Amino acid sequence: MTVRALRPSRLFVVLLAALPPMAVSARAETAAERSFQQARAILDASVQAAGGLDALRAVKDVSRIGRGTIFNQGQSQEPDAQYTRREVEVASLADFPRRWTATETATTPAGNIPGRGRVVLKNDTGFSFNRVTRVLTPTAAPALATARTALSRDPVIVLLTVASRAESLRFLGDAPLDGRNQQVITFADGDGTQIALYVDAQTHLVSKQETLADNSVLGDVANEILYSDYRKVGPVQVPFKVVTRTSGEVTQELTYSEIKINAGVADSFFEAPADAVTVPAAAPPTVTLTPLGDEAWLVGGGSHNSLLVAFRDHVVLVEAPLSVERTQAVLAKIKETVGDKPLRYVVPTHYHFDHSGGLRAAIAAGATIITTPGNRAFIERMAAAPHTLHPDALSREPKKPVIETFQGKRVLTDGRRTLELYDVGPTPHVKEMVIAHLPKEHVVFVADLFGIPADGPIPPAGENNRQFAATLKRLGLQGARLAPTHGRLGTADDLAQALAQPAPEP
Repeated sequence: MTVRALRPSRLFVVLLAALPPMAVSARAETAAERSFQQARAILDASVQAAGGLDALRAVKDVSRIGRGTIFNQGQSQEPDAQYTRREVEVASLADFPRRWTATETATTPAGNIPGRGRVVLKNDTGFSFNRVTRVLTPTAAPALATARTALSRDPVIVLLTVASRAESLRFLGDAPLDGRNQQVITFADGDGTQIALYVDAQTHLVSKQETLADNSVLGDVANEILYSDYRKVGPVQVPFKVVTRTSGEVTQELTYSEIKINAGVADSFFEAPADAVTVPAAAPPTVTLTPLGDEAWLVGGGSHNSLLVAFRDHVVLVEAPLSVERTQAVLAKIKETVGDKPLRYVVPTHYHFDHSGGLRAAIAAGATIITTPGNRAFIERMAAAPHTLHPDALSREPKKPVIETFQGKRVLTDGRRTLELYDVGPTPHVKEMVIAHLPKEHVVFVADLFGIPADGPIPPAGENNRQFAATLKRLGLQGARLAPTHGRLGTADDLAQALAQPAPEP
């Protein structure tokens, strides 16, 4: 059977020809598109208020001179005390096309000698220079990446950075700031950090940068940089006051007395002094054990050391610094070294955030925390702090910390091995401070009251060092080997060398 192809009727062809051309159906705007368009309009208005796109692109360098106050969050005399403060002077220079920055600061930390130093970034290299000791330290790769990122977020050019990341630009809504309405937009920076920009609804100038982060002690926090006192410098608007806040608390205030745009760059400001003593850059963090005696070790491999002591059926760790990740790495090293002996006690030398940031991992592991009375409430708050951005073991299985406190002296012993703990506060550094002593080896573990640089000269003594020397004499511990939380193992001669040097000029 033959099948004939069907032909459309003449009437159908006529009707089809009479129809208008088919159009693409209208598509509803998505939420992401709508959010982007709102944010784009806010960004464009902010660019115009700052001086315009051409003016911002024409900025090649900026220099600043200012002074202000550092509020020592997590570094005060007591956990609940008003933040101690120190004055700071700052001079900085940024060369945007070459990605060069240099910042010189002068300040005096509590109990220490006056400090003056310079930090330099030259694209893919950099260094820090201590003007007191004349020591130059090359910058490690992670710190270089952080410095390059900070340069791209400079308030003079941050709007250009946002524009270059426009695909991630979104509108978050309106929010108040210091009684003024803000339009809040957000973008993802090149390193993946989500940054919110608060733009004043009236002036259209950027009022704040904000990021969210996990803080080892405080938990989920907002890190804020607030800008005010805008003035016209050349063709662009520049903030002369910058305030930094962490978890709602002011940690630094800077007021600039002089800002220059495109004044030229003196390359000498980025060069190392000819008389600098160069030491190696910081190695990537690891966990190393240096034997101090029979089943006692200095735990190093990072910026902060700990003391590990093995008893018959358990181990004790003095100091759980920095972060949960650091303590977890130390716990893994302990297991590798001493087997399944449980971690029974962890002893923080003092509450300061960089020396207690790993306590949550110790609490999660079931360790009892031995500390001085004034730190109990602080440790309880730390254990209860929410960590939803980066949940840790204590977040997943919450538990209250087991805390034992002591004053004066506490001795831990199993009849074979002895560890002595001394409460040596108050000190210029902190009100409550613990040092540890291994009687058999005559080794004293000390935090912040004395440190011995891993490389380079020992700096002159400050008030902390002088009081520590007097404390050793009072306790009959003079002549002990010294195991500091910062730096290398040393002896009483190292402390004597610091004490013998004249104090530097302010």
